[in-house]
Amino acid sequence: MDGRASDDPGECEEAAEGGPGGGAPTRAFLNELLAAKAELEARNEALQLVNDLSQRFQKRLAVEAIAAETVDVLARHSQAPLVAFYLLEGEKGPLRMVTGRGFTEREMSLGALLPLEGSASGLAVRERRIVTIRRGNLDRRDLHPVVGALSERGLSTGFCIPLTHGERPLGTVNVIFPTEREISPLEIDTFHGIARAVSLAVANARLVADLEHLAFHDLPTGLPNRAGFHRRLLRLTAGGEWPARAGLVVVNLDRFREINDTLGHTVGDEILVEVVARLQARARARPADVFRLGGDEFAVVLPGAESLGEVAAEARLLLSELSQPLRVAGMGLEIGASAGVALLPEQGRDSHELLRCADVALHDAKRTPGGVAVYARELDQHTPERLALLSELGKGIRDGELVLHFQPTVALQYGFIEGFEALVRWRHPRLGLLLSGRFVPLAEATDLMRPLTGWVVKEALRQLAVWNREFPRLTMAINLSMRNILDRSFPDMLEEIVREAGVNPALLEYELTETAIMADPETAFTSLARITASGSRLAIDDFGTGYSSLSYLKRLPVDVLKIDQSFIADMATGPRSLAIVRSTVQLAHSLELGVVAEGVENRESARTLRAMGCDLAQGYYFARPAPAEEAAHHLARGGWLDVPV
Repeated sequence: MDGRASDDPGECEEAAEGGPGGGAPTRAFLNELLAAKAELEARNEALQLVNDLSQRFQKRLAVEAIAAETVDVLARHSQAPLVAFYLLEGEKGPLRMVTGRGFTEREMSLGALLPLEGSASGLAVRERRIVTIRRGNLDRRDLHPVVGALSERGLSTGFCIPLTHGERPLGTVNVIFPTEREISPLEIDTFHGIARAVSLAVANARLVADLEHLAFHDLPTGLPNRAGFHRRLLRLTAGGEWPARAGLVVVNLDRFREINDTLGHTVGDEILVEVVARLQARARARPADVFRLGGDEFAVVLPGAESLGEVAAEARLLLSELSQPLRVAGMGLEIGASAGVALLPEQGRDSHELLRCADVALHDAKRTPGGVAVYARELDQHTPERLALLSELGKGIRDGELVLHFQPTVALQYGFIEGFEALVRWRHPRLGLLLSGRFVPLAEATDLMRPLTGWVVKEALRQLAVWNREFPRLTMAINLSMRNILDRSFPDMLEEIVREAGVNPALLEYELTETAIMADPETAFTSLARITASGSRLAIDDFGTGYSSLSYLKRLPVDVLKIDQSFIADMATGPRSLAIVRSTVQLAHSLELGVVAEGVENRESARTLRAMGCDLAQGYYFARPAPAEEAAHHLARGGWLDVPV
């Protein structure tokens, strides 16, 4: 060969007919390569579609938004003129259309609800397979009138793609075409991939909705709980659905503890059900809203109330309803009640202050004939002590009266100490050692919160630097407050303290409650983003007891959820608390977050949490909070604590 192109067509044809072993590839072999390349590109495109859809679902925590996203993607990808998204209602159906595209009004009406028995979609759900719809290919009992309506339009082929999560059927996604066509193996794989992504997104969305409902409602009575009360008042004071005036009646049952101790909690629960029915009946006449604050204490909110006298009159009507004899467990019981009254905005401009004033009045009501008392400043015995303690706190910070206690956080699966939580204490010269609950709320209401938090961070990091010499991966958790994150200069102060301490920021975990975040969400998001930019982690403390929307989890730079100790304590006797804990662990892991159980006090709770895959735990079962020298004893033993197998 001299490198020149041949002019002989026969020579070119002969080269084209050669084989892989003879030099030049054959035409058939080239066609096979092109076909393989096309199939690989199609599969890559399908995989990219599923991955993109999964990424988009991470920003969708509502089922309706997930359905709309799915319909849009399938309509564009498959070029199907009609797409419908169905979800199963209950174990036996029906299937309800969440959203659809391309259907006429008559078709939407006919196909709004589909039975499990008697529809192609129901067949797909029952048999968990893709069902093809063509005239004549379905048993008569699986035909639904909507199929006939679609046929009248000349639509020929449909595919019902089942949605399942684990063993649980969720619904179907249906795509319908105007022409006869077969479904290719690649399309089957793509539809299955989309179905898996959609099913996971729907399951997570339902879990979030269930957890949000549980967070705001009392399980035994079904009433909105304390968190629900604060959320409702927050909307009121923010100029929401009500005018910014309201009365509050806090009702406490008399002798309820005695009845529980004498007749048992079953009878007590029956009494609570009857009490709720009577409160709600009176509330409907007003109208008003009823909340269970906890135990035998209820709150009744009266929107639009103009005076304390008006609210007090309603309180007396409520107590009159409750004073009627109850027929429970075959006996007649009279329980009675007391009520404290406060008015918004005169006695408080937020839910916490209003509730505090009503509680002060309630305390007086228990000593008042008639059982009703309205708030008055002279009844508020806590104010002088509060002011005195607040003035002493600033001096205590400056004079070195604060100390830190440390409580270990244990890796449940292995038993080693992951890190410590720093808890501030006050060695008060007159009152002795005070826990944080006695004085931190006072600091949060003033500018003292900044120097208090600054002292805690400095001391915690100083101790961590000492421990890190032997345990370089040991972490430190530090509590922040609402006032800290609303302080725009606080992130800069925090960064300077960390820099001076010489501690790796990745070993720091800042804890914040949902309530603190929701005081001003936008400012909180900005501040927390700055705080965690250096690599520090953020934990949501007391998770499940706040009143934030869980949809904010996707916007916050959250790394850890800490399950409130009230749920942990009730796991052994309360199946619903156990379900909440298990669901929270699953939610955290599905969002790729760590999860910590607070308040673990016994071996059974630790074993249960370990079995459900909870990552970390802390509580008296492992170790109580203690000064640094006592906490160091755990590290001296190698940093291992007892974890039940």
